[in-house]
Amino acid sequence: MGTLIAEIRRQRGWSLEDLANEAGRHRTYFGLVERGERHLSVASAYRAAKALGFSLSDLVHLAETPFSNHAVHPQNRAIPPDAARREDIVRKITGLHKTWVPQAIEATHQIVDRIDRQLIRSGSPPLVEVVELANLSAIIGNLLRETLAKGSNGRYISNEPHTYPDLISPMGDAEGLEIKIALETNKPKGHLPKPGPHLTCRYVLADHAGNYSRHERGNVVWIWEARLGELSEKDFSLSNTPGDSGKTAVIKTDSLDRLDCIYFDSRFLPYAKTRPGHN
Repeated sequence: MGTLIAEIRRQRGWSLEDLANEAGRHRTYFGLVERGERHLSVASAYRAAKALGFSLSDLVHLAETPFSNHAVHPQNRAIPPDAARREDIVRKITGLHKTWVPQAIEATHQIVDRIDRQLIRSGSPPLVEVVELANLSAIIGNLLRETLAKGSNGRYISNEPHTYPDLISPMGDAEGLEIKIALETNKPKGHLPKPGPHLTCRYVLADHAGNYSRHERGNVVWIWEARLGELSEKDFSLSNTPGDSGKTAVIKTDSLDRLDCIYFDSRFLPYAKTRPGHN
């Protein structure tokens, strides 16, 4: 467990101090855990998992599941040059260049690949095969939040976990930005409608070489679309189904299509034909 925590921490670009601050423990404690010189308590494992964007069960599964013979992920995760678009919208809402989001997407892909390589070397399956898809989306969202903040030249920083919005401006020169992640053609959702600027990203599961079929999932994450714009409460469809996970606020199809598409990788289109903003 200590080795896995150390690997994920390094891929995030976190110091021991960063992890300790997020998890509410002293950095010396986690240093001993990572070196195998101290056992990790259940309470501290829960805190570390939450800080890193995992559930405790997923972190334990990652550390313990035996597996082998998985393909190594590609080293080249270069974004197609025509994937970035709508410089006007990106600058209007964030004040940043249109390459900001694609570069963060590329960095997120690379972090997932490095985590997978570590898992595979230790005899475990890749991340996609270990965690539930709902939790996978949350993990990708957490990683993307960190890479967006890191690549914003100080314009944004990550907000506290589970706090709206995901990205905030430390200087107050930009509105906060909420990030929503969904798989394939699913509509991004949250627990409550949160009006304001939103960045929505959707991903597919292809293979390690970037080959994708709408009818067969692979085990490698590829983000295929990002949309940016303002949403109001009326742009969400609310539900509170008995026996479900509780209240959910799903972005309506028309509202999602109305957001400006600022990133589109046509290799991984999960629809039979393109949607508004893809052309």
